[in-house]
Amino acid sequence: GMVNHLIFNLTGDDGPNWLNDPTIALSMAIGMHIWKSLPFWTLILITGRLAISQDLFEAAEVDGATWWQKFRYITWPSMQTLYITCTLLSMIWTLGDFNSVYLLTGGGPADLTHVLSTLGIRYLRLDQLSLAMASIVCAMPLVLPLVYFMMKRLSR
Repeated sequence: GMVNHLIFNLTGDDGPNWLNDPTIALSMAIGMHIWKSLPFWTLILITGRLAISQDLFEAAEVDGATWWQKFRYITWPSMQTLYITCTLLSMIWTLGDFNSVYLLTGGGPADLTHVLSTLGIRYLRLDQLSLAMASIVCAMPLVLPLVYFMMKRLSR
């Protein structure tokens, strides 16, 4: 695309084969997932920051607190539960993020960018039902404690 065209104009060489190099393909899959999650994180964290009372910041300013001290002693403790909840949700959603990986790399090259959901589909296509079920069931020990911890935090 545009990046390869820019590389060609500057150097005369073709750009890298983005999705056939295992390291670059994995980096692109991670970057795509972060880019996809960025609006959610931004909205949640801005909303959480706006929910903190301005009186706390004004009192800290009167006491001579720096911006770092305001963040460390007011913002971070006030938003700590929100950070934990968002991180847990993101981890749960990442385990089942089929679309990002499947549409970008299909799990390749050499099956190095699979997540559990794409690995399960790959084994289903190969008629290896036992491996497909194993890859899907593998997520349970990871997801269930996360869900339990999140529900416990939210019920307070």
